Amino acid sequence: MANYKMVTRLTDTGPYITKIILELPVIVGSNDIDVDTFNVYTERKELNGEILMRQEKGESKAFPSVGYRKVRTIYPCDSTGNKRFKSNYVALQFDEERLGKRIEGNVLSSRYLINEYRITQTKPLPADDHNVCGLVFDTCVDDICNELKGWKNSVSSHQTMPLKYGYFTPENINEKIPMLIWLHGAGEGGDNPLVAYTGNRVTAFSSFDIQRKLCGKAYVLAPQSPTVWMDNGEEKLGKSNKSIYVEPLKYLIDEFIAQHQDTIDTSRIYITGISNGGFMTMRMLLDYPNFFAAAAPGCTPYYVANIDNDDIQSLIHTPIWFVHAKKDELVDPYETTVPLYKMLRNLGHDNLHFTFLDEVVDPTGQYKDELGRPLKIFNHGVWVPMLDDVIKQDYNGLAVIEGEEPCTLWDWMGKQQLGTTRNEKKAPLSNRIPPMTK
Repeated sequence: MANYKMVTRLTDTGPYITKIILELPVIVGSNDIDVDTFNVYTERKELNGEILMRQEKGESKAFPSVGYRKVRTIYPCDSTGNKRFKSNYVALQFDEERLGKRIEGNVLSSRYLINEYRITQTKPLPADDHNVCGLVFDTCVDDICNELKGWKNSVSSHQTMPLKYGYFTPENINEKIPMLIWLHGAGEGGDNPLVAYTGNRVTAFSSFDIQRKLCGKAYVLAPQSPTVWMDNGEEKLGKSNKSIYVEPLKYLIDEFIAQHQDTIDTSRIYITGISNGGFMTMRMLLDYPNFFAAAAPGCTPYYVANIDNDDIQSLIHTPIWFVHAKKDELVDPYETTVPLYKMLRNLGHDNLHFTFLDEVVDPTGQYKDELGRPLKIFNHGVWVPMLDDVIKQDYNGLAVIEGEEPCTLWDWMGKQQLGTTRNEKKAPLSNRIPPMTK
């Protein structure tokens, strides 16, 4: 028996095991191996060790989530999966498919699973004076995920309702930098903060490109609610516009800022979230006016029927960029974002944007339908184009302009700062943003 390593990739639809790395007793080249050299069997288990029972779409009952994964490519590599001409390591690469997914859940919760593999050699490997046969790999010794570099987990010290959270810290901080707060959707609550920033690909905020747009470097804070942010103590997904988590969340934010007071620029605290987190984004703006430098609520279920008009007045000085889809299956934009946007516009809000999508499709070109067109995603999922940084149109369909240049959502957000208006000169950013490199 031998060991293997898993490589996890964080995607727009969650984390998947897309690669297995094997250490061989011989050095091989690409001509010595093919996709049929190894048989790959996997089981997805709950944390208590029981095999996950899952009912797939179209099935009449649940079946064990076990089976064989098809190897798409295989190649010699180093110990972390980088291609090599020859090596005693090989990487087995897979498609993103259900058997490789790390998370399981529903609209109200998600959880990480135990993904176990048994890789069996089915073809001989050439050696100097003999063939190597009969290798079996059944013990995982490492779980590699490059997108998690710089991310850690912690918990607030709130006495009655401590909240867990994940956070990203950039390298080599030598000045005060912004902080972006991400508030997850209803399906990412619970007691494992890893779910809050990997259930959706929140690690996009720690990528070079978006960090560059957020003034060069930025902390990313991803709190997790034990239930859902919309929980008002009586119902979890109602229309009351109230939450039991308002004060504990603000406590967490303040505590994190205090712990990093020498490196966080409190004039550049940004907040964003989607769905349930889009609701909480609005709730925090209303309860703590003039604290956040900018906000981007996505598909927010903040219902105008229960809005206090006096509270709305406090929002006109906070830059806001709404995102919603016209055919949202879960949150009707005509009960939430559309009238909220128009209300703020009528109050004279002059740094207000709204991207109102006709539909949500894969913006990367990686996923296509049977006709080769960009794959349609369910229309509530506006976090996909948000995290892929392709949100750039205003309500009128024209490009958003900031500083005389068209910009994306995160371009725009990185230029907002407390204490400035659209007519005031912003602090220069050119000396804070490194040049683009490949």
